[in-house]
Amino acid sequence: MSVEAIWIKILLFGACREAAGIEELDYQLAPSSTAESAWTELKNRFPDLARFDRSILMAVNEEHTGRDTILSSGDTLAIFPPVSGG
Repeated sequence: MSVEAIWIKILLFGACREAAGIEELDYQLAPSSTAESAWTELKNRFPDLARFDRSILMAVNEEHTGRDTILSSGDTLAIFPPVSGG
């Protein structure tokens, strides 16, 4: 029995978008992949993203989430750089 990969949409915002040079992409992952594993693959593809590793925020389907969230086919993973302001 073969297990099919899942497809998600990844959205990058702010400085993360600038570091990767893209705003969004469709991405294929192994079944049961987490937001963290998607982030790791994204950093491998766009090494400049590594500088945000400890501070990014993530949302899946417009809800803030932790890195251990399991992704499903059709999900949208949004990645935000740290935000500061006054």
